[in-house]
Amino acid sequence: MYAGHAAVALALKRREPLLPIVPLVLAAFGPDWVDLLLMLPGERRGMEVYSHSIPAVLIGGALAAAIYTTARRPGAQTILLAWLLHWPADFLTGRKPVLFRAPLIGLDLYRLPAVDFALESVVVVLGCLVYARTFPPRAELRRVVVMLGAALIAVQAAVDVALAVVRNSEWTPSFAVERRSHPRPSRITMKPSSACILHVALVPTTRGSDGDGRSTGHRDAGLPHLRQGEILHSGSPCSREL
Repeated sequence: MYAGHAAVALALKRREPLLPIVPLVLAAFGPDWVDLLLMLPGERRGMEVYSHSIPAVLIGGALAAAIYTTARRPGAQTILLAWLLHWPADFLTGRKPVLFRAPLIGLDLYRLPAVDFALESVVVVLGCLVYARTFPPRAELRRVVVMLGAALIAVQAAVDVALAVVRNSEWTPSFAVERRSHPRPSRITMKPSSACILHVALVPTTRGSDGDGRSTGHRDAGLPHLRQGEILHSGSPCSREL
């Protein structure tokens, strides 16, 4: 989510009027800043687990709130809340890690730019309506809020147009945890050569002492006998060569 994060910060401003809007907006985009810092040395895949997973969001929000507490100003809890709301907002538009690098879950509305634009525009309008109630009912202040909302919607429209051009792929929402399937044992097939060896091992031999395969007194003396490498029979898978 892009403009929607800023709209969330505007809505939270009413919860803590004394909290400046700048640190609140920075906290709403907090995981994105962490992800950007991790990518500065060079683009590396799988770094979202250190910025957008639930444990990373909890740790990052707690650190941001602790840092803001050192300023001795009220609003640390709202800073934490703005940081934490980043994950459910991104769940609507993208796919983010839960605990580890996989699986990634989310509605993945970035793949549907028109739907993403409609959703984030609604979030911006609602955020601006809540933000407007922070100020006295004066016309000039209301106009500022309207202009701010229009600017956020225009930025979101440009982002969605770019997404429609760049991300030309199918919509792939994900809700379930991926299950690792155990590989099936492969069937052991006996090659013809192995069958031939087994066949030869089972064929009895009648080689005699005369060197021609039969003894002198054998009834098949003088006839050729089966030797290794010769044809067994025409129907055998080993009829060509052992």
